[in-house]
Amino acid sequence: MDLPPMKNPMDDLFGEDSDNDSRSSSSGNASSSSSSSSSGSASSSGASSSKGGDGDGGGADSSSSSDSGSSGGREDRGDDRVDSYNGDSGVYPYDQEEEDDERDLFGSDNEEYTKTPALSTYSIPVLPAGWSSDNHGGRGGMGRGRWANGRGGAGLLPRPGGRGGFGGRYQNYQRDERFVSELKLSKSKETLSRKHTVFQEPCELTSYSRVEGGQVFFDERGLRLFKRHVSEDIGADLNQGYDTFIEKIDLGSEGFGDFLGSIRAKNISLENIHFVTFRNNLNKILGAVYNRHEPWEMGVHKRNGTIYLDVHKLPERPQSDLDRRRCYWGYCFESLATEDPGRAYGEDIHHVDSNVEFVSVVKTKLGAHRVLMGAEMDCCDETDEGRRIYIELKTSRELDDRTVERFEREKLLKFWIQSFVAGVPYILVGYRDDGGRLVRTERLRTKDIAHRARLKNYWQGNVCLAFADEVLCWLYGTVKENEDYTLQFVHPFMRLELLQAQSCPDAITNHVHLLQHPSSPPPPHLSNSLM
Repeated sequence: MDLPPMKNPMDDLFGEDSDNDSRSSSSGNASSSSSSSSSGSASSSGASSSKGGDGDGGGADSSSSSDSGSSGGREDRGDDRVDSYNGDSGVYPYDQEEEDDERDLFGSDNEEYTKTPALSTYSIPVLPAGWSSDNHGGRGGMGRGRWANGRGGAGLLPRPGGRGGFGGRYQNYQRDERFVSELKLSKSKETLSRKHTVFQEPCELTSYSRVEGGQVFFDERGLRLFKRHVSEDIGADLNQGYDTFIEKIDLGSEGFGDFLGSIRAKNISLENIHFVTFRNNLNKILGAVYNRHEPWEMGVHKRNGTIYLDVHKLPERPQSDLDRRRCYWGYCFESLATEDPGRAYGEDIHHVDSNVEFVSVVKTKLGAHRVLMGAEMDCCDETDEGRRIYIELKTSRELDDRTVERFEREKLLKFWIQSFVAGVPYILVGYRDDGGRLVRTERLRTKDIAHRARLKNYWQGNVCLAFADEVLCWLYGTVKENEDYTLQFVHPFMRLELLQAQSCPDAITNHVHLLQHPSSPPPPHLSNSLM
């Protein structure tokens, strides 16, 4: 089945989850306010003051305190004030008129009390034999009273941290000696949903391509064109070409260096940019408010007022052949859904290299902070007006009555975040069976995904944005210039922790050196980071 012509989707991509100019212009004299950057022991300060005032992998099978102020630098089209929702807080005074009691508490009205002897006439009670005073006696080891008070009695209620207490998840928690600050996830989703967080439509500034062999070019030669007749491939075996599959190589910080190199090649100014990062790191931050079971971490390095977020890959369990095959099904579907001039009609897929990629470099604004982001794009198409749009390609196991809810709660949340933050209006999902055969395709509109989840009360996009805004405010106000940190989200998944790090990746150090001394070669120990 041919897909219908695409209208320009960018006008309504950001919908009611993020109204930029329309909401700011109609807000009248609404004042910019700052979100609370942390609760508990989070130490944060003004997020944007030093910046002039305002502020991924793809292809795998899918199994604050912030002073916005006025800009001290150049203004960008579409920058809005951060309007945060302020509920009506009424003060209800209690006008109770109490009659004065003029009785003397220790006067004649209490003569019997004053005659009570200081020493009791009763003997001191003796505990029965076998009674334990080590706070483990009594029913269930808790005894009577409230909780163990250190005076021989156990409690009626469990002590916080014990079984059934509200602190049981932390009884074995030990703070890392590198600890700097934390942001507790104590705000409810209802509170975050009432906060309006401005998100600016992403604007592409440049791009770069990685071709077979690993060579990088600062152009669009790696961008693939979407195949509109993809429905013709329903029934295709996604295992074709698996024997010649080239798996993705973990480039570490070298990949981040290519991203930074594209910024220098285009001579993009970082003067008013608060964060430079791959999209993968923003995906983790936005998703943490709902996803409380997947650990992650990232490097945090502040140089010349800009924070660079470096991707850290955590150790993974060894992959089985089935795991690798499922991963390949995603890459094979990408090849089926894109035009390939070198493959004849009806020819099988072969020689899939997962290292080949096209990365779009976009600028956006989340809350008070400007973000420069690198996002790998699967393919592109054109609207009827001739405007280029990007399309995300995903694969998933065919749904049934038992799996559809989890798909909408978890996978659609990840799909939406990944597409929304990069301004991708459409997602094409290829559903496959357990053997890897393509059974159907479905085109999803990014805006509709959030609406669908909100109607079912699964998750809300504005909650993700509000939480991410608080994280960025906390980070920018806490991280110090020329210092290095690690941001981690680990068990019990109730706080983000900022830890001191010992070093900065060579890619970032070399990038900063070349920005300050364009004609001067990098130090010898950093020169390899450019290769």
